[in-house]
Amino acid sequence: MCNFRMIWSVTVVLMIIIIPASFVSARHQPLQYYGEGGGVISGYVLGASKDPLEWANIYADNGQHKFLAVSGVDGFYELRLPPSKYNVTIDVPGYEALVPTEVTVTNGSVTKMNFNLNTVSVSVSSGSSSVINFYLQQTQTPVPEFQLGTSFVLIASVLAVMLLIRSRRK
Repeated sequence: MCNFRMIWSVTVVLMIIIIPASFVSARHQPLQYYGEGGGVISGYVLGASKDPLEWANIYADNGQHKFLAVSGVDGFYELRLPPSKYNVTIDVPGYEALVPTEVTVTNGSVTKMNFNLNTVSVSVSSGSSSVINFYLQQTQTPVPEFQLGTSFVLIASVLAVMLLIRSRRK
């Protein structure tokens, strides 16, 4: 009987941890283009002091589809796109947003686009306060400071361990 309780407790703990984690990873991903034809937009993403910015998100949106490239360690990115007109935007946390640039991609075209971004500075003087709100890019909903799911998993895990210990003492 004790083995059954232990197995049941471990199963419940694993379900509590795994099920919420699967919901967190489910999100819409921008498309990647691997078809024939089309063209390429590539370049570098650099900071104010000309240092390469890694993990910058570069988007190309033609109104029907949104494509994504991410810059590497050296700041280089490359987007392979089907023929169309695109608004190219860039998103790097901590850096100013740039006005979207319109680019036309045709079969065999190669367009170089380098981005030089300025950092966002926030100054706080003595006796004042500043609030910085973060929003999810796709839905524009505020990101909460404290994740309730995390506390639920923690509490459930502690309760499961307590049940396990209690069942072993009997």
